Amino acid sequence: MAEKPRPFAELDELIERMNRQFGELSRTFEGGEGVLADVSVDVADTGEEIVVTADLPGFAEDDIDLRADEESVTLNATSETETVEDDTHYHRKERHHQSISRRIPLPESVEAASASASYTNGVLTVTLPKLDPDDAGGHRIDVE
Repeated sequence: MAEKPRPFAELDELIERMNRQFGELSRTFEGGEGVLADVSVDVADTGEEIVVTADLPGFAEDDIDLRADEESVTLNATSETETVEDDTHYHRKERHHQSISRRIPLPESVEAASASASYTNGVLTVTLPKLDPDDAGGHRIDVE
């Protein structure tokens, strides 16, 4: 099957590059904590499906909001933890908040309704069957 033309591919790449740069900038303002800007992502084409793998250490499965449409996967995750030492007078109390948001453009159209995702040891794997040219639309993916 011939690859579908992607007239906005260069624009998608520019937006991704800008997202990474603004993420780095926000991390600088926040002292290196708070925003996890650089999420390592692999996008592989196995022939029948597209597989997206993302490293998300420190997040629980319930912290992840994953959505897909036929052209992209959008990943949002937020985690908040609190550590308290000597809770009588709060001699030390630390709070940690990290969040990510990333849109990952896909090389080919996929069937979002048939997508599946798993999360093991901090690695999210999203499997998206390639789209039959007659299908279209977006779908939320539950992480298992």
